[in-house]
Amino acid sequence: MLDVKLIQSLPQIPPPALTAYLDTNPAHPRNQGLPPNYLSWLKSQAKVLEEGVSGKERKSFREQVQRVKEYLEQNPPRAHSVVIFAGPQVWQFLALRVAVEDELYWGLPSLTQLLWLMDEHRPCGLVLVDRFGARFLRYWMGEMAEEHDETVKVDTTEWRRKDLMPPSQPDVEKLRGSHRDAFEHRVEAQYVRFYAREAEHIREWAERKSLNPVFLAGPAELVELVWAELPKSMYGRTVLIKEDLGHLALPALHARIEPELKRWEREYQRALVDRLLDSGPHAVLGVEETLGHLQQGLLRGVAVVRGLEERVGRCTKCGWTDRGADSVCAACGGERRLTTIRAVLPELVRRYKVPLEVVADEAGGMLRQAGGIGAWLKSSSTLQSPDGPRPS
Repeated sequence: MLDVKLIQSLPQIPPPALTAYLDTNPAHPRNQGLPPNYLSWLKSQAKVLEEGVSGKERKSFREQVQRVKEYLEQNPPRAHSVVIFAGPQVWQFLALRVAVEDELYWGLPSLTQLLWLMDEHRPCGLVLVDRFGARFLRYWMGEMAEEHDETVKVDTTEWRRKDLMPPSQPDVEKLRGSHRDAFEHRVEAQYVRFYAREAEHIREWAERKSLNPVFLAGPAELVELVWAELPKSMYGRTVLIKEDLGHLALPALHARIEPELKRWEREYQRALVDRLLDSGPHAVLGVEETLGHLQQGLLRGVAVVRGLEERVGRCTKCGWTDRGADSVCAACGGERRLTTIRAVLPELVRRYKVPLEVVADEAGGMLRQAGGIGAWLKSSSTLQSPDGPRPS
């Protein structure tokens, strides 16, 4: 599974470096020929990119392209896609189980597409419950991994010893059935206490790992038992699957959960956009309003349509970004250059620590009609003019 700490270290890669995003999915017909399409694309795109590389860096550029090419030839990827960062002092290879768009860059490491993927694919949890205990699995970016498990431990030694002792008087035998009933009730009480504890464990795990949603699967009576013990704060992010899935291997579990996740995503995104559009003065819509409020620290959440490609201008000195066409920044006098919101938004929301929701399908269509992007305001938020005070 993708290592978040590794991703956080990638901006430290010394430039110039080659960044390659390649669709290597072996199931695609275009990758089933010789050479596969991703190698042909790499070769042709490298020729185009080299034209913009300075003369003193061309030797290093060609070496890194050749290095990537040889690695892929010797180690044909089985993953849906790969992301490679290659430089004279660095080599990072990421195999992903989600699709990427083919891209090639030289210079600073390009993290934009990777950051978008991390925002689009939310981490979710899967808890499998049965009479033996609970298994906790994490699902993110098309990968599923088991994190830990908890086992039911019911010590019935003393109960059994007392229950199995022969009666000292024959008349006592008729009471044996009631003893067995009491024994079974005590065992069931142990299960109830175990799953009551696990309900709190699930809440703590989901919050610590930022998991949303959490799928709770198992026999109906156990799933309902855990559901009844869950804190109300978990109801909106928990999906019940009243089906015993504990016997399935990870690939089969993945196949079973994937449609449930897609269904949940559609409903979640639709409700999210409905809430945004109904927020009135407590929200802003459109690229200009959203960027302005974001860069002044006035937002608590942003929603954007997947693939939004609005062009914006960004100051090369202070970084202020908006839709203005001026070539000079009104705030600091720095040079402004054209870019796209796709290129700047992931970095901006991380700088200002604002959660980003990426929506598609029906919800995406609704938001696109309202400008393609919107956000919720913090309380008492007032936008300053573009040349007014800004948070440092």
